[in-house]
Amino acid sequence: MKKSKLFFISGLGADHRAFDRIELDGYEKHHLKWVLPERGETLESDARKLAEPVQEAENPIVIGLSLGGMITAEMTTFIPHMRGILISSIKHPSERPFTLKLGQVLPLQGLVPGGVLKAFAPVWPVTQRNTPKEDISHMMAMFRDQHPRFLYWASLAAPRWHPKGDLSRLSHIHGTADRLFPVHKIIDPIVIEGGSHMMVFTKGKEVSAALQQELNRIDHV
Repeated sequence: MKKSKLFFISGLGADHRAFDRIELDGYEKHHLKWVLPERGETLESDARKLAEPVQEAENPIVIGLSLGGMITAEMTTFIPHMRGILISSIKHPSERPFTLKLGQVLPLQGLVPGGVLKAFAPVWPVTQRNTPKEDISHMMAMFRDQHPRFLYWASLAAPRWHPKGDLSRLSHIHGTADRLFPVHKIIDPIVIEGGSHMMVFTKGKEVSAALQQELNRIDHV
């Protein structure tokens, strides 16, 4: 049986480097690069912009991190032959944390220019507990390379997204120490003990093992 073709989508403030510690054997891997959104674009419209390579693939599996996981869930609504694996993300309305609900009702983040968001974004990795200095440096380098317009757009688009992914075609890997998306709200997660929102990098070995196991399961369905 031909193995699935893998597509990776990084999260807010990250790029392909977020997956540097993910090791999977025998798979063709591609990274879907974010495209700078136009004014008024939604996560739904952005998902369709990124989807063309997935739609053309024979056995696509999309692996989405955080904001990329939301895009992955959205893709299942219009790509019937794909499967998705979310990492540190959400896929259902009941999983939305209070911060996203507040950002939808009271979008004060829209008053903050993208340049200011970029200036303060690198502070967040430093607040993650038990994160080695070299890991923080790696994450901060990704933050520094983000376009301010993308950060501003995502800060508004993510709270406005109404999760509606096809749960039957989605798997979900989540850490017990994720502060952004608390694990107790996640439906049927594959749990990584002690995994923070940054676990795709800080616990790359454990996340790789969980991914490999889930890919093996999907490819034998």
